[in-house]
Amino acid sequence: MSRLSRANLKARESIFSSGPNIYRNEALTLCPPDLEECVAAMEDCCEEAYEAQQLLRNGTRDLPRMTKILDRERVFLLVNEGTIKKYKSDLADEVEPAINEFIERAEQGLAALEKKEAMLKTKAGS
Repeated sequence: MSRLSRANLKARESIFSSGPNIYRNEALTLCPPDLEECVAAMEDCCEEAYEAQQLLRNGTRDLPRMTKILDRERVFLLVNEGTIKKYKSDLADEVEPAINEFIERAEQGLAALEKKEAMLKTKAGS
């Protein structure tokens, strides 16, 4: 758990509420405690963002491979027999008139070709 979730954040207060305790010394320079807490909170935010980014990457890293697998795999849906019979009946009702029309046209075309063949045979025999 980061310090951010444990931090006692005060709303609408300046981060510079107390006077600066800065000692200008070459060896040692101190920051105001509020500024240090602000920097620590920002570091915690950055850590949380990094961890969220890592979780997201780990969760989506396999996406290209899974997309290829799902594109190439067949997916089977199990349904009961009643549903299949209903769809088969609906399909037959939809397609049967067109099939009957094609059969009728083919029979008419065959009859015309047989008539033409008979005429050619009589012509050739004469």
